Amino acid sequence: MRSTSLRYDRLRSPSVIAILSGVRKAAERIPSAIRIEREPPWRMLSGMDWNEVARVSGYYGSVETSQSTLMLSIETLAAELRAVVGDACVITDPSELAAASADLFPFPAPPPAALLVQPGSTEQTAAVVKAAMRADFPVVARGAGLSYTRGLATTSPAVVIDGARLNQIDIHADDLFAVVGAGVSWQSLAEALAPHGLRSLLGGPISGAVTTVGGAASQYVPGSMEGVIGLKVVLADGSVATTGSGARAGALPFHRHAGPDLTGLFVGDCGAFGVKTELVLRLVRDQPAAFASFAYTDVTALLADMLELRAASLATRAMAIDQSRGEAAGKVEAAEALRTVGAVVSASGSALDAIRGVASMVRGRAELAQAQWSLHLTAEAPTEEIARQMIALAKDRCMRSAREIEPTVPTALRARPYSIRGFVGIDGERWVPVHGMVAPSRAQAALNDLQALFDRYESEMTRVGVRHSYLMSAPGPFVTIEPMFFWVDALDALHLKHLSARNRERFAGRPPNHDARQLVARLRAEVRDCFERHDAVHAQAGRFYRHAERLDAGSRALLARLKDSLDAEHRMNPGVLGLG
Repeated sequence: MRSTSLRYDRLRSPSVIAILSGVRKAAERIPSAIRIEREPPWRMLSGMDWNEVARVSGYYGSVETSQSTLMLSIETLAAELRAVVGDACVITDPSELAAASADLFPFPAPPPAALLVQPGSTEQTAAVVKAAMRADFPVVARGAGLSYTRGLATTSPAVVIDGARLNQIDIHADDLFAVVGAGVSWQSLAEALAPHGLRSLLGGPISGAVTTVGGAASQYVPGSMEGVIGLKVVLADGSVATTGSGARAGALPFHRHAGPDLTGLFVGDCGAFGVKTELVLRLVRDQPAAFASFAYTDVTALLADMLELRAASLATRAMAIDQSRGEAAGKVEAAEALRTVGAVVSASGSALDAIRGVASMVRGRAELAQAQWSLHLTAEAPTEEIARQMIALAKDRCMRSAREIEPTVPTALRARPYSIRGFVGIDGERWVPVHGMVAPSRAQAALNDLQALFDRYESEMTRVGVRHSYLMSAPGPFVTIEPMFFWVDALDALHLKHLSARNRERFAGRPPNHDARQLVARLRAEVRDCFERHDAVHAQAGRFYRHAERLDAGSRALLARLKDSLDAEHRMNPGVLGLG
């Protein structure tokens, strides 16, 4: 039986008032959707403090009874799942359950997970999904949890599937693909591929020291997702679907396009259509690289150069940062800097190159702090000579409006592409970004509007201690603009889990900064609105970016029909993509 979802703006209809007598006075305090559903009772008031509504309306009887029913259902399900995955892989610790439903901006705090489960195979995952569905719980797949769009924040307690044990890596070097468990981190994959002289065509995010390939496929990484050539997905009914050429019985999963592109259906779905357990990734051979960096005073000139270099295929990677971000890069703590230097030395072809690389990094940190804007280029080619020629041509273009600085940033990113340090500020501030991918012709106007917004809020940001910086890149024929916010505030368990012991000691125990959180929430919403005015698209839509709401009627109906077909009860991460 399908549930009926009633949005907040429909609460005043006579039929709803008749069903929920007494809730009318509480309705103005309800921020999200009400779902009137069949048993169990905690599902009936999804998105609200159902204890409070029960007290006001008397509709459910006693709060104690509802809580007891919930706990009994969870305990029954936990016992069933322990028989599937083992006792240690069904987690009920309250602190871990609270962390399992949160991401990097969990305001307001979502309800804790009902259970955190760690299956070790596709078959176990299918059994977990079936059991959760029978018990009428939402199901959410989780990687590292470092999203910032409430991608895990269901409105009622969910069974959260942690992919940590889905960690196999099967490399087919001759055929240039790898079959990888959804819980494998990008760094683990890179380390496994390095002895073969290979890397994944799809590059992971900078947080790839802990973030997973399954998370990236679900959230979408700006750039080409053609590097995902096949998937294994557990659907809401517990059945398993395979996509790509590997979907044919006993066939090699070497190619993505074998009939309709079913792989694309699940890429960027935020887990709304199923739980990914296995990915097939296209591999490419490592190539020599050359680097260059430039300091600009005019961001308009920087944008023009970045786009021209990418269009001319003179840069494999082009990234820009503003002075605030550059200053932070120059303040990296000694231990972190030494790890990066070590990686640069290891990546160097000779002792002399290593010495030059370290000297370059020392000079470059000072130059970054002084540059209003800086552009950082990496050129990869079959030979080092060709890569250097590409950079020489790039210099001819950029030196018309910029000055060359040491290529500290691209050199370090090449040697050590993954880190977890960047998800808090240099002094342990909370960090959260908003991004938009815009057409080249819209990039300058979008940047101008963003700066005008920050100018309007400058005094208020200063008052509550919020600062911002920019990261921009051109991973394809578009520009990704990512304003980032930093402010001193209490850190969550998710932050502390991934910080070094020294930094946990330095940054833990700070008081909450509610004023800053509220301002950042408002700023993020306005930045999102600004991007929408410039026709931006987004990765990791979650519950923050408006996806379904922005589609035309036909596309929106198609998306809804796909959801209904694959997840008839709407329990696979309900609410993401603007879907119920």
